[in-house]
Amino acid sequence: MPTPRLTQVEPAVVHKMASVLKCQKPEVIQNHFGIGLNTWVKLREGKAIRHSVAVRLLQRLQRDQLI
Repeated sequence: MPTPRLTQVEPAVVHKMASVLKCQKPEVIQNHFGIGLNTWVKLREGKAIRHSVAVRLLQRLQRDQLI
């Protein structure tokens, strides 16, 4: 099985995402960004996430005019 491609999201984007959250509950994160808690923790820690998830997340943020 091939290794998944990983992508790091810019810290400024993660900071902008954090600024719109009222709390860190998994359902709030899922509703706002369409990602799970584990992915959110990786983003906050500056770690890379799966490329396909990053692409989908950035598209959603652009659609919602957060970036």
